[in-house]
Amino acid sequence: MLFVSLALIALATVSGQQEGESCTDVITKAVGRCKPLIQCEIGKIDYITLGKKPTFCSYRVHGQPVICCREEFITTAENPSHNEQIPVGTNGEKVTRRLSERKCEEYSSFAPKEVPIALLPDPAPTPITCDYDFISIGGDNARPGQYPHMAAIGWLDSNNKYVFSCGGSLISPRFVLTSGQCSSKRGSKDHAPAIVRLGDQNLDDKVDDGASPIDVPIRHIHKHPEFLPPKAYNNIALLELATDVAFNNYIRPACLWTKPNFPGYNNAVNSGWGESYSANKEMTKQLKRVVLLLLENDICQSMLPVPATYQILMNTQVCAAKLGAQDFCQGEPGSPLQVTSKDSPCIFHIIGITSLGRTCEDNKRPSVYTRVSSYLDWIEKIVWPNE
Repeated sequence: MLFVSLALIALATVSGQQEGESCTDVITKAVGRCKPLIQCEIGKIDYITLGKKPTFCSYRVHGQPVICCREEFITTAENPSHNEQIPVGTNGEKVTRRLSERKCEEYSSFAPKEVPIALLPDPAPTPITCDYDFISIGGDNARPGQYPHMAAIGWLDSNNKYVFSCGGSLISPRFVLTSGQCSSKRGSKDHAPAIVRLGDQNLDDKVDDGASPIDVPIRHIHKHPEFLPPKAYNNIALLELATDVAFNNYIRPACLWTKPNFPGYNNAVNSGWGESYSANKEMTKQLKRVVLLLLENDICQSMLPVPATYQILMNTQVCAAKLGAQDFCQGEPGSPLQVTSKDSPCIFHIIGITSLGRTCEDNKRPSVYTRVSSYLDWIEKIVWPNE
């Protein structure tokens, strides 16, 4: 019912076609067929994950809208659609894409090539096909392999056991993207983090979640030179691993968002092992996700508290707020704010890094994230220095 009400007020265009006729989505140019709104599951997914307004074909006599429902199979950029061709300059030569975009295409080749979108959720365990229920707007548990780039950052405690207090995103075989505040931690045996855990669902070693995580030692920490706490500006760091990691369905890099803004996206997902609405307000051991509404910085600024910690939002920061009731407050520092690729829900683009998150007690306040696109030059020079 939520999608129906939203779609009715988010009218994109009416083409005057009837149910069953072939149609073309005016935004994506994807070919589809006119179907009643309630029968178009992929339309719901597009609206929630991409913020894409539907193309309306017509209205039935009882008021039920008929929309252009695109095909329920999505292919990755390996076979791009005609509206996503590489741009060509005036001399006929291909325009060079920046390094982050080329690496995105390279790493995305490890994702499934064809992604079936199930019309009904499968109650039984299934292989990695990315048929995730993106329609949920509350916080919930992530599925195995849903966020293969997720990294848990661990410190050694006095008992030589790992304590995970930060999150991050694998962005190459050797580097994890996180926040600057995750480069050190008081009270641990060593201030610097020791390992990165990849491919895990539940950080409790006693819980059998079917995952086969790996712990990779950290070789070097690259903290942004202009990150000066307690100020939250330039809150970004790169963790260089001791060895390259091999990719599989449960461990794979995410892409870096390269545009300054987010055209076509109203919402984004924050995933991590952050604080939940539990009685003791501890960090959750289970990987969770929550859908957030992206806010313009000027709107966000008016919703933030006065204390000096927050200062004035800069264009190097992103703001997002929660949608609906949730049992998950926020991802831990360093956890990603991400959107799915328009080519495949298996491919994620990191748009932000958790910097100033809300607490469970202050859950009406927006969270502030480091805007990844503002730091691409710095990231690329460190992660891919010879390319």
